[in-house]
Amino acid sequence: MLPKNKFFVFITIALFSCATLLFSESPRVHQTLILEDFELDGDGGAPKRYWTVVPDRFGREGNLASGKNLQELRWVKAWPEAYFGTEKESGAGEFYFGQKEIDDENAVIRHTEKSATSLSVKMCFNRQGYRTVELYPLSKNEESGKYEKTPIPFKGKVEKIDFWVWGSNFNYNLQLVLVDYRGVEHRLDVGSLKHIGWKNFSVPVPSTIPQSVITIPSDRYLTFKKFVIWTDPNERVSGATYYFDHITYVSDVYSELYDGYKLGDRDYVEELEKEAPQAPDEADVVQ
Repeated sequence: MLPKNKFFVFITIALFSCATLLFSESPRVHQTLILEDFELDGDGGAPKRYWTVVPDRFGREGNLASGKNLQELRWVKAWPEAYFGTEKESGAGEFYFGQKEIDDENAVIRHTEKSATSLSVKMCFNRQGYRTVELYPLSKNEESGKYEKTPIPFKGKVEKIDFWVWGSNFNYNLQLVLVDYRGVEHRLDVGSLKHIGWKNFSVPVPSTIPQSVITIPSDRYLTFKKFVIWTDPNERVSGATYYFDHITYVSDVYSELYDGYKLGDRDYVEELEKEAPQAPDEADVVQ
């Protein structure tokens, strides 16, 4: 039987070890990644990704679902100067993400992230009330040549989403909608858009939204489906303009390494399967 003092030390060590196991966090590797920068391809080309704006029926001619859309969407030369800085006199568009660097010839070295355009949204409705517009990212169907609403996939386990919005002091509100691996939508309240000029928004992603499972592959990525702008029923419903720019997110991209971890990567497995021989069709097998 242990003496009282040794027994007390033993119990203390045991409790400390249990607490360490319970409250220790798994390793994390955080990265800030760009989800959408609203930039153009090349010098004045088409947008890298098209978006569309979908209003309720009061945002269409004749208040009909089939009426002409009264909203306008454009990619314009504008950006939050508090983040990217101002354009040089040369008009070359030197906008920097992070610290600037100077080379031996005293010239500024560009970083990969820069801003030259943002997404402009002009809103108009025929009637006051709780009116809405929805902003969807698109992708082009190469077979039909038409554009389809296509959610943007995130990488890793998303913890926070960050973006800039220019406002004109209308009393409207903003939400963003994420979709988890089960197809369930999650609406996150961003807050009021009643501000003047550029404003940075940071939206934490609740831990209650599932982004993993216990089986391999364990990662279950979120996708960004849309923005939703709501009008206040007492606010004007014409003349509001918003500009969106530089959607980024903070994500935990840590991957546990184990023997055969690459086989838990869907993209890696898809490449393997392209060259892998398959079993004969069941109809060709004698039963």
